[in-house]
Amino acid sequence: RSFPQVYNALFVGTIANNPNSVSSDDQYPALLRLREGTGGEFGNIIVTNVGDYGVYQDKCGGETRTHTLSNALTAPDYLWWSGNNIIHGTGHTDYYQKSGECSTVFNTAKQVDPNLIMMPLSSDEDIPFIDPRPVPGGAAFDNVDTVPDVWFESVNYKGAFSDDLWLSGWSWLDDAGKIPKSIPVTVDNIKTGTITHSQTWGPDPVLLTGQVFVASGATLTIEAGTTIYAYKQSYGATGLAGAPALIIEQGAKIEAAGTVDAPITFTSALPDSKLPARGLWGGLIILGKATINTGSTATTKNIEGLSTGGTYGGADDADNSGTLQYVRVWYGGSVIGANNEINGITFGGVGSGTTVDHIEVAFNVDDGVEFFGGTVNVKYLSVLFV
Repeated sequence: RSFPQVYNALFVGTIANNPNSVSSDDQYPALLRLREGTGGEFGNIIVTNVGDYGVYQDKCGGETRTHTLSNALTAPDYLWWSGNNIIHGTGHTDYYQKSGECSTVFNTAKQVDPNLIMMPLSSDEDIPFIDPRPVPGGAAFDNVDTVPDVWFESVNYKGAFSDDLWLSGWSWLDDAGKIPKSIPVTVDNIKTGTITHSQTWGPDPVLLTGQVFVASGATLTIEAGTTIYAYKQSYGATGLAGAPALIIEQGAKIEAAGTVDAPITFTSALPDSKLPARGLWGGLIILGKATINTGSTATTKNIEGLSTGGTYGGADDADNSGTLQYVRVWYGGSVIGANNEINGITFGGVGSGTTVDHIEVAFNVDDGVEFFGGTVNVKYLSVLFV
């Protein structure tokens, strides 16, 4: 019998989960199939995006099937599937199935979200972008099995990836622009969602994996020399959720004071071989409370390009949204919502209390810099190739 020893593998399906090709000799709706009396060891495995069954066991023989690895087992006459392996998706609650020939089945797995940085529910060749690395401190780093010998690398994670995205530079996914370059990942540098309390980014690289809203009362400080790498697309619970962007809401501040020797750079996370290019992420939006022209008696409007929120304008012409100095915004302008491209930098009703100088937008799909009313003063502004 075959006796594979498989450690640290990632199996990705689609929630639609039709894994069968026209040439397949079986039609079982399972992501992973163990056939014809298979023996072996399967440890530190992640099976994700399971739409039906995660593992199908077919044509069992006399092998021992177990979740517990022990010295009493003799190769090749056992099949060990670690109970620490992760199986996750929307399929059956047990995630295992067997044929009628198998007297016993597996019934234990960690049925938890593996917390991969970016893994769309329908991961096929048409996906815009993925990052299969696990979020540091997530479920992929819990209860890791020991590898059997020195041929295997001893690691502290489940699945095929940790910080090193080893597909970068040579895989079809890299060549098609569907994965980021291998930017270091930490517990603190993955950014998406709403910021309600003041925080600081940098000086280490930041991964902008979704739309980040800085809420009223919070200040986002970005240290000089910091690079923010924006992903090409973001995903929500039901699918696409728009291009990543940074939005400073009314009443919030951004303090991004770079220097000529250490500018702050917003750029694409794609490999350098794919750059320069336009429309690879959203952009930077700053929303203030200064006077705007609404064309009516209203004093506020909602900024273009956001599907929800984005209020700007008011009556406080001295409003202060913070500081932008030596800030570069490159390769943006992707659709962020409501069928609109985002400008490289959008100023919506930004007040004169805001300091803006030495800013640049390059290779943007929409306008480089656009002002929607407001009283902010800007000097030393560069716009290239938009």
